[in-house]
Amino acid sequence: MTLEVVKRKITGTFHFCGATRVNRLEFAHAIASIFNLNSNLIHPIKSEDFVRPAKRPKDSSLDTTKAQQQLECKPLKLNVALTLLRDEIEKKKILHQ
Repeated sequence: MTLEVVKRKITGTFHFCGATRVNRLEFAHAIASIFNLNSNLIHPIKSEDFVRPAKRPKDSSLDTTKAQQQLECKPLKLNVALTLLRDEIEKKKILHQ
């Protein structure tokens, strides 16, 4: 998406992220599912119990409407993006053996 904006000399503010809105717990479970990891190791916690150096909003999702409307390259749904990532990692593993 970034390359398309640069090549087409589009201006303005775009939010580039995936097309699927998920919370951190859902994101972790999706990763575990796609990468065949043990999701029983994932445990929910309350935001206020997670110590971070800076405050974070409860909802930090981005609105990709503008990118979806104006760009040919569209944000990917989470499962599609994770599957592509997994396949790319596997391909590189095979190439480096």
